[in-house]
Amino acid sequence: MKNKTDHEIALLKQYDQAWNVYGVLNFLQALVEKSMIIQILENEKEGLEQFTATDGYDYNGGSNVLKVLGYFSMVGLLRVHCLLGDYHTGLKCLLPIDISRQGVYTSVIGSHITTIYHYGFANLKLRRYVDAIREFNKILLYIYKTKQYHQKFSQYEQILKKNEQMYALLAICLSLCPQNRLVDETVNSQFREKYGEKMIRMQRYDDEAFAIYDELFSYACPKFITPSAPSFEEPLVNYNQDAYRLQLKLFLYEVKQQQLLSGVRTLKVYSTTSLAKLTSYMEVDEATLRTILMTYKHKTHAVDSDGKIISNADVDFYIDDDTVHVIESKPAKRYGDYFLRQVVKFEGIINEIDGVKLERVA
Repeated sequence: MKNKTDHEIALLKQYDQAWNVYGVLNFLQALVEKSMIIQILENEKEGLEQFTATDGYDYNGGSNVLKVLGYFSMVGLLRVHCLLGDYHTGLKCLLPIDISRQGVYTSVIGSHITTIYHYGFANLKLRRYVDAIREFNKILLYIYKTKQYHQKFSQYEQILKKNEQMYALLAICLSLCPQNRLVDETVNSQFREKYGEKMIRMQRYDDEAFAIYDELFSYACPKFITPSAPSFEEPLVNYNQDAYRLQLKLFLYEVKQQQLLSGVRTLKVYSTTSLAKLTSYMEVDEATLRTILMTYKHKTHAVDSDGKIISNADVDFYIDDDTVHVIESKPAKRYGDYFLRQVVKFEGIINEIDGVKLERVA
């Protein structure tokens, strides 16, 4: 508002509907409802029909425009709700689309990346760290494998930027919920190269760590918006950063709450330990320790889209009298990933041998 002239402010007052977020939401929701896309996708899940990008289109006048508009309007609703800070509603709008499978949204690389970026960010803000890590891992691996094929497209620079932003969001997720077993070896290698040193400093929860959290969140978050028009009574006040500052404040407050939980993760080295020993290690009294353990339980559980409580805990435990029993979680061995990596290495060796043979023949 500081840069606006009196004439521009008068125009903004006259056309105050420019900030009408409800109009945007209503249009997108109307497209979803008129297209009947939710019913179509439900039938697809039951195997009754299959929705594709050309579904309903033919050369005799058949059109699939409404269906596709309705489909991508659900992605649009997710984006708008994320910009408004309403993450639960955003994920609810995307629920009819099964993002665990290939679909119409993956047919366009920009749509694919945008959908997963906002989906992962919404899950991060709702403390569903496992879901966020899993989807970030898949899309980052996909970008790594197909990046060379997208260099000729105009969206290439945007793809690279979103790729870097999602690595930053992955760093936040893994620092708050250390679940490295969910990250593919290729992605993990790129991740360590980019954020290996910062991850070590983020685990300290000192002033430097909070500065890094601030830096990563500011770089990787969407450009939040305020769903109301600015105050024209005070034209010299800027409001464009208010929504961002609020989201940053809430995020850093969440990080601050996690500060005391870092000591709980030392339980990984025990199968059982006494409360007295743990209080001595963490330098707190027993009442405070019990509060910290209950806080850890709360912070590592979240409510999913179906209303079920899910666990993001990398350490699980229960207390019996004065003894803490640690439940060992054995990660599932991913034989398939190992086998595929060896196949790729083997193909590389074969190609090198074939290259040597061709040079000798020449």
